[in-house]
Amino acid sequence: MINGRTVKKSRACVSVFDNSLFYAEGLFETLLAIEGRAVYLEDHLDRLEKGAALINLDIPCSRKRLRSWIKRAIKLNGQRIVKVRVTATAGDSAFWAGRKSRSRIIIIVTDYEIPTGSFRLGVSPFRVDQGSPFRNVKTLSFVIEMTSRKHAYSGRLDDHILLNRAGYVAEATSANIFWIKGGRLFTTPLASGCLDGMTRKHVMKLAGELGIKAAKRNIRLNRLVMADEIFISSSLKLIMPVRSIRTDRVYRFPTGPITSELKAALIDQIASPNIIGKRA
Repeated sequence: MINGRTVKKSRACVSVFDNSLFYAEGLFETLLAIEGRAVYLEDHLDRLEKGAALINLDIPCSRKRLRSWIKRAIKLNGQRIVKVRVTATAGDSAFWAGRKSRSRIIIIVTDYEIPTGSFRLGVSPFRVDQGSPFRNVKTLSFVIEMTSRKHAYSGRLDDHILLNRAGYVAEATSANIFWIKGGRLFTTPLASGCLDGMTRKHVMKLAGELGIKAAKRNIRLNRLVMADEIFISSSLKLIMPVRSIRTDRVYRFPTGPITSELKAALIDQIASPNIIGKRA
């Protein structure tokens, strides 16, 4: 779907003059939908609007209309569980096309199976700028993440941890990082250069409801690998236990009770148990 118009996959296209292609000027949101309901939709729209204000991008429709486009695209797919990608491009470049066009909203909905099991992580050779406000929203400039992910896959890993320029853990390329030590839950602060993840936010809320002490804290890699449990969170992965982290050696972690409790609570919050199993 492009600007509310349903387009067949074989005919979907965007102008080669779009500034998203020239300069990666644009934003995106990825979310899960279950039985026609977009999970944490309003949170995702909040972050999209925050990003649009940051990069001075005009969303070419009202929030109400965008919400209706997303819901219609999900309904057209018809599957019980789908992943949704909402992309806001900057539109055609006046410098290259001679005339600037309005921004474009592209909505892609595809079938999806929520992953189970656990993740094996390595460490990216690239560093992120913890001082950049662009780290907390989802811009189209994603080359560090994608290149790091390719490095991970080539090493038969599932993802890489991104460190910031100060040497602290920021996040994984596709998810936020949580760890448990001494019965307490921790995640990295936004000042580390991590994404302001929607699932991250709700995991922290759930922890409070479950009586699990939780805090945001900077951590170096050599301290992270000493954790009792580690998991990642994202809109599509929900909560995934981390099985191992490879640095100069391989550190292994159990799927512990706090990870399991939070995962079960998150699934109960967003979906009925007959769609997604409560345990990995």
